Amino acid sequence: MIHPTAIIDSKAELDSNVEVGPYSIIGENVLIGAGTIIGPHVVIEPYVTIGPECHIFQYAAIGAIPQSLKFEGEKT
Repeated sequence: MIHPTAIIDSKAELDSNVEVGPYSIIGENVLIGAGTIIGPHVVIEPYVTIGPECHIFQYAAIGAIPQSLKFEGEKT
């Protein structure tokens, strides 16, 4: 089930039985595996792949620059 307030890019691919909570944003070219639950207010940046049967909890930001002060833009 995809909540009506969720925003999902037209280029994102969601497998079967994916749940997307209220006010979540799914970016372009995101792949989400079957049975995954995306909680409310989650942001998934473009070009992220999430496997099957995962649970992303509320207010998570996936694929974004980390809040670590030691991060200097290197590939991770």
